[in-house]
Amino acid sequence: MKNKFLILKITLSVSSIVLSIAVPVNYRLAGGVGGGNSHVADGVPLPPPNQPPPKLGVVQTADGVPLPPPNQPPPKNSTVLTADGVPLPPPNQPPPKLALV
Repeated sequence: MKNKFLILKITLSVSSIVLSIAVPVNYRLAGGVGGGNSHVADGVPLPPPNQPPPKLGVVQTADGVPLPPPNQPPPKNSTVLTADGVPLPPPNQPPPKLALV
């Protein structure tokens, strides 16, 4: 019967030693995350999350100031063409024909 208690005492003492070592180690690891230490993970970053397609039957509204209306170009009613350079001479007028009576 003493052997059973001896095995129980050895098991409890070993487990208490292991727990007393493991608790401070785990506490330091857990406390280091919020203590200002930055952890860097090696590997490929995750892809961006998938955006669901927009629902066609939903009316979307936005709060805020509406945009001003777009600038409309002025209407082109009368087109004025200008050219740079020397103007052409006036066209040659034929002399008037005299009527013979």
